[in-house]
Amino acid sequence: MPKENFSLPEDYHKFDPENMRRTILEIPLQAEQGYKLVEAFDLSKVKGKYASVVITGMGGSSIAGLLLQSFLADGKLYIHVIQDYSLPNWVDKHTLVMACSYSGNTEETLSTFKEARRRGCKVIAITTGGKLEEYAKVSRTPIITLPKFPTGFQPRAAMAIEFFAMLRILERLRLVESRARDVFRLKQDLKAQLQSLEKNAILLSEKLVHKTPLIYTSRRFRPIGYRWKCQFNENTKVMAFNNVFPEMNHNEIEGYEDVRGNYHAILLKFDKDHRRIQKRMSLMKEIMLRKGISATEIGIRGLSLLSKMFSAIILGDLTSYYLALRLRTNPSDVKLIEDFKKKLGPYVA
Repeated sequence: MPKENFSLPEDYHKFDPENMRRTILEIPLQAEQGYKLVEAFDLSKVKGKYASVVITGMGGSSIAGLLLQSFLADGKLYIHVIQDYSLPNWVDKHTLVMACSYSGNTEETLSTFKEARRRGCKVIAITTGGKLEEYAKVSRTPIITLPKFPTGFQPRAAMAIEFFAMLRILERLRLVESRARDVFRLKQDLKAQLQSLEKNAILLSEKLVHKTPLIYTSRRFRPIGYRWKCQFNENTKVMAFNNVFPEMNHNEIEGYEDVRGNYHAILLKFDKDHRRIQKRMSLMKEIMLRKGISATEIGIRGLSLLSKMFSAIILGDLTSYYLALRLRTNPSDVKLIEDFKKKLGPYVA
């Protein structure tokens, strides 16, 4: 039998007709775009003092919320992300709810939107249209209208726009201090890194052929590891898992005594991580290598926390993209998800 070829195909456009690569490399532009678009909308109906903010969404929309929660973790505002049909019992009229769905037809988000309205919460809908826009118009709920992209664009690729739109909403409502300086500096900082990020992604993707990625971060940056995992799932169509330090040293570490899979561990290290977590990562890498598990340790750099977070995201998105090309897979297709939704049938709120 001829040996399988996992080099990058010269005719990679054949496997990427939707040009996902361009979409990933445009994340620096999307950041500023999402931040600026909020300025055109009236938020007077939702001004107030809130004890907490709840973000409801699924997929890329929920990841945008989780990243925002991580980014603002040093502040006083409590942010909770819901990836489900229902809201926690503590959510009430003192809670601001941001219901986020790129398509506007995500049934879990529609369910939480209606529940938030019933409970008397102040709600903001963030969407391109769909049923969420219809529900918001009927209830006179403020709508932040996201830009619609060409056919074939995947909602998960709008994550950066959603993140920066939600950040600007919180700033305009005076719930968090302005990060405008870092946001407007971000585009140039990220653009300066794109070439090296893409090169590193290509190299890392080669190590991951026929491997199951295990992505590790500190707990603070778990949403970034989760984004990597989800992009391997959706772009590359492979299983991937993520976990956090220090918790994994209290349980998952024992799984390395009897390794039965073909894994490659990716350890994402941020300078903001606790020094003991950084030491745990280094020690864990030694154990992995000793147990026959290949591992890559990546130090995340950037001029600001935003820059570090989004450079790590771009690196993960590109790695999953290039691994998909090596496997001759269209990174945009999500046939199993689409077929599953059809079998699930229409949602009646």
